[in-house]
Amino acid sequence: MLGPFHRYRGMALLPLAALAVHQLRYLLAFGAGAEQRLADEGHSYLGSIEAVAIVLCAVALGGFLTHLASAWCGRAAAGTDAAPSPRRGLLKLWAVAALVLAGIYTGQELLEGFLVAGHPPGVEGVLGHGGWLMAPLSLAIGGLLALLLRGAQAVLALVRRAVAARPRPAAEPAPRLRPARVLLRRVDPLAGAAAGRAPPVRALVPA
Repeated sequence: MLGPFHRYRGMALLPLAALAVHQLRYLLAFGAGAEQRLADEGHSYLGSIEAVAIVLCAVALGGFLTHLASAWCGRAAAGTDAAPSPRRGLLKLWAVAALVLAGIYTGQELLEGFLVAGHPPGVEGVLGHGGWLMAPLSLAIGGLLALLLRGAQAVLALVRRAVAARPRPAAEPAPRLRPARVLLRRVDPLAGAAAGRAPPVRALVPA
């Protein structure tokens, strides 16, 4: 459904998405008193989680920009993804993201009800006092997360197609190799060792 890089990016964005579900659930249920309600139920630790979630989002954004730069330069980065799958893949990703967010919220509230004094335990802590709002919130934020991941994947694929369609400069023909011109020096036959031998001196003197 998603390549390695998109799975990693989805994991990096999950903490912020889960935090958004949790905080919006309290804001919609309690309005202006949401902050006080969060403090009473022992949610003060969420401030540190918020900082970690923002850092993970920054890491995911940096990874996306790195892949985008690699695609623009015509290089295939490790773990790149193929072109986006059809709408059915988007709906499947949406459903998975919504279920994961709902599961995170449920586990978080159950654990808080067990460990934190003042937090409603069990099902009441999960669904009571407007807790049921986590279902539509998980669906909405899961959809936004799926659209964000699919949009990033589509942008990368679009950039790769644009780079592949760019006209490439024609290759210059290879130079033809010609043999070097060799100049042979003409040698006088009498100057060499093969010149004819002159007659003996005696033959030239009359008897």
